[in-house]
Order: sequence, then C-alpha cells, then structure tokens
Amino acid sequence: METAGHSNMCRCCASEGAFKDIKSTYHWMGEEEIYADMLKDCFDINLNVSEHGEDGGICEVCITQLRNAINFKKQVQHTEEQFKKHLQNKTLFRPHIVKVEVAAEEDSEEGDIMGSGDDAFSGAEFEVPIKTEDDEPKPKKRSKAPATSTRSKKSKSDDGEPSTKRKRRIETELAIKLLSKAKKQQDTEETDKEETEEGDETVSEKTNLKIYQVELFKQRFNVHEILLSSNATPIRKYDIGFVCCFCDEQFIEAQELKTHTISSHGDKEILDYTKGFGLRGFLVKLDVTGLQCNLCNTEMDSVEDLMHHLKDDHEKPMFTDIKSYIIPFIFEDSSFKCTFCELQFNKFKVLQEHMYTHYDNFVCDICGSGFVNEKMFNSHSDSHKVGIFKCGHCPEEFETPLKKKYHEKTAHFVSMNKCNYCGEKFMWYSQKCLHIKKVHGIKVNEPKECKACDKVFSSDWRLQIHIRRDHLLERSFKCTECDMAFFAKDTLTQHMVRHSGVKSFSCNVCSKAYTLKKGLREHMRIHDNDRRFKCEICDQAFVQKVSWKGHLKSKHGISV
Repeated sequence: METAGHSNMCRCCASEGAFKDIKSTYHWMGEEEIYADMLKDCFDINLNVSEHGEDGGICEVCITQLRNAINFKKQVQHTEEQFKKHLQNKTLFRPHIVKVEVAAEEDSEEGDIMGSGDDAFSGAEFEVPIKTEDDEPKPKKRSKAPATSTRSKKSKSDDGEPSTKRKRRIETELAIKLLSKAKKQQDTEETDKEETEEGDETVSEKTNLKIYQVELFKQRFNVHEILLSSNATPIRKYDIGFVCCFCDEQFIEAQELKTHTISSHGDKEILDYTKGFGLRGFLVKLDVTGLQCNLCNTEMDSVEDLMHHLKDDHEKPMFTDIKSYIIPFIFEDSSFKCTFCELQFNKFKVLQEHMYTHYDNFVCDICGSGFVNEKMFNSHSDSHKVGIFKCGHCPEEFETPLKKKYHEKTAHFVSMNKCNYCGEKFMWYSQKCLHIKKVHGIKVNEPKECKACDKVFSSDWRLQIHIRRDHLLERSFKCTECDMAFFAKDTLTQHMVRHSGVKSFSCNVCSKAYTLKKGLREHMRIHDNDRRFKCEICDQAFVQKVSWKGHLKSKHGISV
C-alpha cells in the first residue's frame, strides 16, 4: 500500500508543524523506534519520499496511536500462540495479558507526566508541539447514585473520571517500566559508565538531562501515590493560618485543613499537585497526623513505613532508593513538635526551619550544615562567599551577600515584613508583631519558654539560639589551631586572638594593652571609678565583678 506525502506535515493526520522524522531512530522506554518501519510492519504501509528529500514527519498524537496499534498486534499474536497451545494440550485457556486500551488523548497525558521526545526523557526532541483534538461527543450514560465525600468517590465524576484514571494508569505503567529497567541495568552499570565517559559532551549532557527527568518523575510519583493511598495531606505554607495546596483557603488549626483537603479535593487535583515542581526546589510538606493506609486501614509510624508497606503489601511501584524531599509534620496539640527529635516550638515557621536540619541531601563542605534540596543549599552557599557584591539599587558595594541584603532591606526597603491581615509593610519583624497586636488585637511574640530547662526568652529567635547552642550543642565554627569549636563566628574570632597573642587594644591613660576590646572596656572602669558592683550587706562597691565575688565570699561567706 502506498501513500503520498508533503513536507512540514504529519504523514499520518496531515496536521502542520515541526514533527519527528519518520525514518530516524528514536528511543522510548529502552526500545528503538523507526516510525516508517513500524507503519510497514503493522499496516503494510510504505510512505513515499519526495523528490527534494523532504519526507515530512509524524506528530506525537499519531506516534502514541501507532505504539498502541503495535502493542495490540503483539497482544493478538501472543494470544494466538497461547490458543494454539491450548488446542494441543487440551487445557483450560487462561490469558495472562494485560489488555492495552487505545486512547486518543493518551499522548497528551503522558506528555504532561514525562515530557515528549526521544525516550520520553531526552532533551534534543523535548519541546515538540503536540496536536490536540476535541473529544467526539459521547452518548449520555445512565445517571449514577450521588457521590460520597471520600476522595476516591469524588474523583469519579463525569468530567474527571476518564482523564484522572488514564493519567494515574500511565504514571503507574511508567513507574513499573522504570523499576524493571533499573533491575536489568544493575549488571551492566559499570559498562554503561565507561561508555558514557568515552562519549562526547553532547551525549553527557543528554544523559544528565535524562537522569534529571527520571529522578523528577520518581519524586512526583511517590508523592502522588502517598496522597492517593493514605490520609496524608499536603500543606502549602503557614500564613495567618495553614494554607491549602489546592485553593486559597486558610485554617487556624491543622486538623481543619486536613478535613477540608480530604473532603473538598479529589484525585484529579492530587495528580496535578506537583506539576509545576522542579527537582532543584522540590519540597513537599505533609500533615501525617494519625497516618494510615487507605487501602487496608493499617496505621503507620512514618512516611518511610507507608512507602515500604505500599510496595511490599499492595505491590505499588514505589521508589525507595531516592532522596527524600518530604517533610512530615504531626499536630497532636497546640504546640509544634519536631517529628524526629521531639523538640517543641511556638511557631510553625521555626519548626519548619528546624526540620530542615535533619536532612543531609546536600551538605555544605565549609560548615557541615545539611539541606533538603539544592535550592536551599545554593542559598546557604552564598553566605560563605567573599568578594565584591554591588547593591541592586545604588552604587554601594559589600564584601558578602548577607551585608548587601541587609543594606538593601534597611536602605531601600526591600523584602519588608508584610502584615497578612491588612497588607501594611514594616522594616523589622518586631514592628510587624507590635502592629498585629495593637491594630488587630492578636497576641504575637509573647514570652517564649524553653521546654527543656524552663528558661524564658523575649522572642522565638532568642529561644532558638538558646536551644541550638545549649541543648543541641551546635558548634559549626572550629578553631584551626586547637580542637575547640564555637557556636558563633564572633566567639571564634575572639578565641583566635589567644593563639596570635597580639594585643591590639591599649589604654590611652596608662598604655596597658589587651587582646580583646572587652578587656580594655573593663579596664577603663578603673580610671572612670565605675563601681557598678555593690555589696547589699555592707554597701561597699567594686569596679570588677571578680572583686565583688571575692568580697562576698571572704567577708560574708556567700558564694555567688
């Protein structure tokens, strides 16, 4: 059978555009595809070549339909072989083939999930215009019983059922293929690595892009499966309250958001949840309070346990060998408690920042701090940079990005603190808190009590410093001359003077010199006769605190 064709058009549906070449070799899910050969093998169709060598192409819609036709042909051929064996052995015929449905819109759904192009992950053909077609009118079905409020029932509406089921099926099929392909490649991994090293830079970039897209798909698939198969619900952020990921609703209590999400949002929205996520900034905050599997109602202790349960007990193709970008939160009372170390916090934002410290997906080589994703790591890396950083609003220059940012905030009012109730902006966070308390009557920034030692602090910031320094014993700044380490950089700077022995601070009255400015400051009290330390028993006063302590112990027998 012969057909004539035109250049710059799809040879199968006559749509115009820039499409894939019908005689070139492409890869899709580990298999080679030459679309002209596939048409010949499946339909016995030979496409003509023009005199100018312009063969035209084939669009993504027709490629998907051609793949389905090839799969259907293979299914029929395999079934025929089984039927022949059945006749020969006179045994009961039990087919083991999963039937492949031909769906006109499957290409667009698959494109949304994995992208289009060579092997569904390559970069060279990645941005291919995909033709869309209007659905043919379908006969009306018999009306069904009213849907319940459960997540699974809500997704079975007349509008959402076909695309949602199809999208989830495509995701699952791709996940199964990726897992199967990974097992096959374990034995040949070293060989593939050597071949990649010997290839040119173009092959290396193409391989890296494919790895990136496969990793992104795995992360998205895990999140979708967790949300669809459990009562875990996502949290967008905490503003005035907890903000829903699927709409703009906010709730004061986390449980209210959880109830809203389960009752108001279904499978279709869940499958679209991570659509705009990139791998470098991938981060999912989940409310896992009372976590349980929706398929068997088994209670789970953690997200990791749920993933292994879905994989082992329900045969879900979960990816358990990848980095975790999921931050689990448990809300059991009014306080915010860390899921990993049981520390309690008074603000969700502070808890969130603390939770990040438990992840080491990306580790800073300079200070050893760990981060959830690459975006956070890169942002932190800027704090270690030293050079010339110019203000984006004036000619001033600064030696670190943090100093530049501080200047832009104070001098040019950049990144100001915004009141979420009325939109008014403030330079400092403390000013915003005072505004919210006075204008909107909401208590914020109340005294904060440490749950570990009962000390009270005036702000969350001071409380967090105390917890990190005194309870978590963070010591990120290490001395290069001895084994000592310090919580703050300025403390390390003061310590380093002891190794150098340089006394840079001298008294302008008696010329006595000190290594630290603090020592000079205390010395100057002698010349100023600043007797600030007074004995409450005999009214004798002292310049230095050590003299006051010695007096109390020797004269009054009191140890301070």
